[in-house]
Amino acid sequence: MSALEKFGVEIFTQHNIFERISAEKPFRPDNPAFLFIRSGSIKLRQHFSDLELSANMFMVTDPQTVYELISVSDDFQSRMVSYKREFISALSLKFNRLITYRYFRQQMNVGVPFHQDDMDVVWKSVNFLKYILDSTTEMTYKKEMVEHLFSVFCYQMAGIIGSEDNIAMNQMSRQEEIVFIFLNDLASHHHNDRTVEFYAERQSITTRHLSSVVKAVTGRSPSQVIASIVINEAKVLLNSSNKPVSEISTILGFSDQYSFSHFFKKYLEVSPSQYRHQFEV
Repeated sequence: MSALEKFGVEIFTQHNIFERISAEKPFRPDNPAFLFIRSGSIKLRQHFSDLELSANMFMVTDPQTVYELISVSDDFQSRMVSYKREFISALSLKFNRLITYRYFRQQMNVGVPFHQDDMDVVWKSVNFLKYILDSTTEMTYKKEMVEHLFSVFCYQMAGIIGSEDNIAMNQMSRQEEIVFIFLNDLASHHHNDRTVEFYAERQSITTRHLSSVVKAVTGRSPSQVIASIVINEAKVLLNSSNKPVSEISTILGFSDQYSFSHFFKKYLEVSPSQYRHQFEV
């Protein structure tokens, strides 16, 4: 049983992080996580942008997002704190809005910078938590120790993020709010509806207004963002399962396999079957 299954949290380093980050194909994390970069750099593709992180940066990964690893440097040094959402809920921590806001902001940026002093403190905290998790010594209250150490880590992160973003959170522009809601709606409904009209109606705004705002904030049209989400979802289903293409087309809300194949080939210039074939051993 893994530490994640047993305690609700697990720590990965640069030595085993690729057990959680696929190096050869698009992937979706099973659980949310914090990824910290101590040295070197890593470049990931997420949704509609490439995200590059270097020394003293971090990001929040989420199971709703499909990622692709673009590159990683030889001097890459990292810690990934992967956790179960229910563990956060059980701890009654009140920092999810901060994390969600940060997650939204990083969609538009190259990474989230950390002050060196903040990184040092968090790095030590994560390493101690890892030490307890990895220890083979019999500990009567190990579960409770892990819970409290993870709480300390979470409050450290909430404090660091909050000190930087607390004012900005309350001053999120109306445009940013519209895009924020659009991305959240898209994560929940892209299987059922891919029309710009649907997402505009959910916010009681015109399709023209939604289009202009999304384009201004993300650099892409709503249709391009929607297509990117659906294509990434299709990639993961094709490379990580043996489901027939016809079943995948149904899962993604297409009327038939032909419509899905036409949509897929329009954006990637290969058919779903051809795409899947490149991952077959």
